[in-house]
Amino acid sequence: MILVPKLRKEKKVINIHQDQLIDEYGWIKQKDWQKVLKNPKKLNKEVLKYINEENNYKLEQLKSLSNLKKIIFEELKGRIKDKDFTVPIKDGEFSYYSKYLSNSEYPQFLRKKEQDNKEEIILDANLKSKNHKFFNLHCINHSHNHKYIAYNIDTKGSEYYDLSIDEVETKKNITKKIPNTTGKIIWHPNNKVIFYTTLDRNHRPNKIFAHKIGTNPTNDQLIYEESDGAFFCSPELSQSKEYLLIRTGDHETSEYWFSPVNDYKNIKCFKDRIKGIEYNIDHANNYFYILSNIDNCKNFKVSISNDRNINVWRDYIKYNPKNLLINFTVLKKWFILCRRVEGLNQILIKDLENLEEHLIKFDDETYELSLSDQYEFNTDFIRVTYSSPITPKTIYDYDCKKKKKNLRKIQEIPSGYQKENYECKRVMVNAHDKKKIPLTIFYNKKTKIDGKAPLLLYGYGSYGITIPDNFSSNRFSLIDRGFIYAIAHIRGGREKGQEWYEDGKLMNKKNTFLDFISCAEYLCKNKYTSEGLIIAQGGSAGGLLMGYISNERPDLFLGIIAQVPFVDICNTMLDEELPLTITEIPEWGDLKNSKQAYEYIKSYSPYDNVKKQGYPNMLITGGITDPRVTYWEMTKWIAKLRDFNTNSKLMILDMNMDAGHSGASGRYDYLNEVALAYIFALKISEKITS
Repeated sequence: MILVPKLRKEKKVINIHQDQLIDEYGWIKQKDWQKVLKNPKKLNKEVLKYINEENNYKLEQLKSLSNLKKIIFEELKGRIKDKDFTVPIKDGEFSYYSKYLSNSEYPQFLRKKEQDNKEEIILDANLKSKNHKFFNLHCINHSHNHKYIAYNIDTKGSEYYDLSIDEVETKKNITKKIPNTTGKIIWHPNNKVIFYTTLDRNHRPNKIFAHKIGTNPTNDQLIYEESDGAFFCSPELSQSKEYLLIRTGDHETSEYWFSPVNDYKNIKCFKDRIKGIEYNIDHANNYFYILSNIDNCKNFKVSISNDRNINVWRDYIKYNPKNLLINFTVLKKWFILCRRVEGLNQILIKDLENLEEHLIKFDDETYELSLSDQYEFNTDFIRVTYSSPITPKTIYDYDCKKKKKNLRKIQEIPSGYQKENYECKRVMVNAHDKKKIPLTIFYNKKTKIDGKAPLLLYGYGSYGITIPDNFSSNRFSLIDRGFIYAIAHIRGGREKGQEWYEDGKLMNKKNTFLDFISCAEYLCKNKYTSEGLIIAQGGSAGGLLMGYISNERPDLFLGIIAQVPFVDICNTMLDEELPLTITEIPEWGDLKNSKQAYEYIKSYSPYDNVKKQGYPNMLITGGITDPRVTYWEMTKWIAKLRDFNTNSKLMILDMNMDAGHSGASGRYDYLNEVALAYIFALKISEKITS
């Protein structure tokens, strides 16, 4: 029998704002942590031994469920179409798409000419991934003349990407690997130059370079350098292909730089950054279109300016506080806007010639609707994707001129799926301050609503990220075993607009946690489940939520699934060498310089508020090369939880030694992590059935 792992203590004290921040496990963060992200073999041997003990302990605790895990894995896999493809996207004489071969973890990227329909492989990720336990192809982009492809690859999970350029026909490598890159790769219309972003020593995207293909990357020209460590930058090409755009910003402020693409050495600022002002721009038909929150337009409006006088803006889509404007696309004849109204997305189409408007919308109670990227500018067609928690993903090409949806693909579930077997609803829950929280609930109609069903409640609530009501075939492995599944659209996201986000950040952050608790209590009161039958799930910043509720309401939850959880917020936000700390001050607060912010954050920080009490069952996961939520956060947390826990509930850590923040990279490998979470949920809820 494997004993419960024990981590050595070594007291560390930070004196701040007349207070002491005490950390008995802080020693496990190495001074050369950047080297660990790039090469986990550099990890301190004592820490490595402890993490291996945790992984072995997890295996020991769950070994009786190994067969069930295999069953669930095969279920999950059986809902994925093995030989699958994406709907081709037209770009001139070619259409581009990807497809999976039988039993493959990664896709092939292909193209074909419309007239002969002959497939041509431009990159095979399965071949590129050979000999790598982790493989992430972050971006692949073809040149405008269709002769070259540029792509960047991460083989560690640390989000340091190597960029390469190949000639499509010959498969010849034109440019050697450019290391430490990230994000988008943008092709110049002359097909001879690419623009890309590099990372600094603290893993922050701060420089944009121009690279002439086939030349030595050490001679690449620096186009833009961001001097503020809180601002991350990235390149874009305007829809008109006439301008190079560079966006830089943090969580509440943005700024654009631009130049005619043929004069990219002389880039200049579009509008100087002002704290709290966000804007995005694009260019088409001699005009710049600007989505911004200026003039106190919290939910954003769209302005327009002539490209000969960018300082004069006039309203194009007037401000409506009930409509959150999300993003837009401009084509030669059409302006397309994605907006959220009463929590549901709509797509607005505006004719640039006669200015007539119409909507694409759906009538379901809750759903997810999104606008896809496209290559062509002079077209009447756009691509939209629709789904709901019980409606598989459906892709349409929409004809803006004829106002007609053309069905291109419906997600297939090979093992079978009947929508009519499931119930889905969205309700509004009263928060502690009487605000209305959207809550999505779905379940198999065979499940009785009598308070006896176990329930998985998912939440996030940070960075203004909206958790979509989309379709995930994975969830049915729980739902078909009698679970009810619910998604809490809590404050900190933008489900109900910008104010919903602002009500869940900084000095309002506790609303996020209290909203989640209100949703859990509603589900109990209305007999969907009962106290002690709820399993809460959240990851990354959603792990902060998991940490809070486990400290403050352990009675309410049977279990917690905290994936790559951000739980050591005080120590992390005081550590300015970490990649995200400086840029996230507008999200959490300035602990270092504000006593008020420090005291408030410390009052909810999960790691700092672990207490002597009985905790729920806990499954905590991490990735050893994760640059966002580093390996020491969840490792310290589980060690401290075990110190204070007064019951014998199950507490296990699963540290992926071959991946980072997003977990396993293959489409089937990833399912092992889903299956792990599900067998944990089934074990603690005593729903162990085949």
